[in-house]
Amino acid sequence: MDLYRASKENFLTLLGNIAADRDLFVPVESHGEISYQRWGGLENSTVQFPKNRITTPPKVFFFPPKEDVANFPADTIEPERRKQAIFGLKSCDLNSLRVLDSVFLGEEIIDPYYAVRRHDTLLISSDCYETSESCFCNKVDGGPYPEEGFDINVTRLPGLDDLLVEFNSNSLRAEKLYEENSDLFAPASQELLEERTSFRVARREELEDRNGDFSIPDDIGDIPADNPVWKEFAEDCVECGACNLSCPTCHCFQLYERREDSRVNRRKVWDSCNFKGYSRVAGGANPLESLESRVRNRFYDKFDRIPENHDIYGCTGCGRCIDGCMGDIDMRDVLKEVSSANAS
Repeated sequence: MDLYRASKENFLTLLGNIAADRDLFVPVESHGEISYQRWGGLENSTVQFPKNRITTPPKVFFFPPKEDVANFPADTIEPERRKQAIFGLKSCDLNSLRVLDSVFLGEEIIDPYYAVRRHDTLLISSDCYETSESCFCNKVDGGPYPEEGFDINVTRLPGLDDLLVEFNSNSLRAEKLYEENSDLFAPASQELLEERTSFRVARREELEDRNGDFSIPDDIGDIPADNPVWKEFAEDCVECGACNLSCPTCHCFQLYERREDSRVNRRKVWDSCNFKGYSRVAGGANPLESLESRVRNRFYDKFDRIPENHDIYGCTGCGRCIDGCMGDIDMRDVLKEVSSANAS
């Protein structure tokens, strides 16, 4: 990793240079909420440096909520080839892409639509400058700052006007960008590197203090669907699907077809395992008929099935599901109860 120092203005110049070559999406505040917007036409002053992860999960750039995949009697729709870049990603976002890559870029089956978008996307991440009350990334092999998976990472230290910019030496895209924009950067001193280390340690300690009262159970699959722990939390669930739709790793989808004039269009759309029709099969049978069984299925998938199949947690601890839940269900509370149920 190559670490440099740059003024905010110079870094924004770098973003502008990136936007000249590819579609760049940056965090922008609108009506009190930060979301991604395309760089084109934006004033530099509107670009935000989010304190922690924003509400929009990064999967929307690779696995959009809906897309057309085929027309009949024509053929499969070719995925659009587009160079893009995303600024403002956090460590949990990068970890979510590891999960999606394992699913959509597997050895046996590759999703061509995901693969095309993922292949030429420049990932520009940044440290978490404040930890969110709902974050628990430290419990799922994560942390409040990226260590891998990015092309470029940015750190803003308290009291320092300049930014620390890290170019991933394993990324050819990052190396090329630095070579083309080296005049915007100066080497970072050892003192600044030590300050960054201290700042990062403090953020991690915040997370440890906040989430010190629970751990991820390693036998969540042993608790059957009729255990009272699932029914307890299912009583608060309104089946809105917000947890799935805001989750950066949830990847279930369904295909449906509709007639348009003389053709039939096939569309892929996000699905939610909280919806009653999610697991319904031909003839009306439904192995996840009860709400408590669907609540259990989500946790089983995140903390048992995906780790078993892909050797990585299916949850990044970003807390988006906690913030978005209309039933005020905190995933950490569920995990605590599950641990207690296993202990009894």
